[in-house]
Amino acid sequence: MAREGGDSHEEGREACERGVPRADCPYPADSPERQGWIEGWDEAEEVKVVEGIDDEAGPDGGRAA
Repeated sequence: MAREGGDSHEEGREACERGVPRADCPYPADSPERQGWIEGWDEAEEVKVVEGIDDEAGPDGGRAA
């Protein structure tokens, strides 16, 4: 849920880190807040990809020990 007076970019980043799906953006289509939220979410997702973080694969990246 959107925070009153919050930074939508930061909210999107935090949402991605918590595992909230991108499609669950709480802001209306074509709003500047939605654009910021999506940009923040995308940036956090890119960091996860670059760092090799894959929530579905588990902490070992899906590799057997």
